[in-house]
Amino acid sequence: MPTLALAWIPRCGEVASAITGASRPEQVHAHAAASGVRLSDDLLAAVHRALGDAPVTGPTLAPAARTGVKHR
Repeated sequence: MPTLALAWIPRCGEVASAITGASRPEQVHAHAAASGVRLSDDLLAAVHRALGDAPVTGPTLAPAARTGVKHR
């Protein structure tokens, strides 16, 4: 699943970046290798069908965030 997700992200215009985490060196290598994975058009269509057509209406703040305050 992580490889699919990391290979899918660059194909989506609405996703700007991926933030990954790894607790073992082999996970880092797997994440880096995912950048070279090419997904077929059929697989991309299946992923888009599974995700549905939920429109992005704007940024959503985290539960504890307040408008106008810079959270880092």
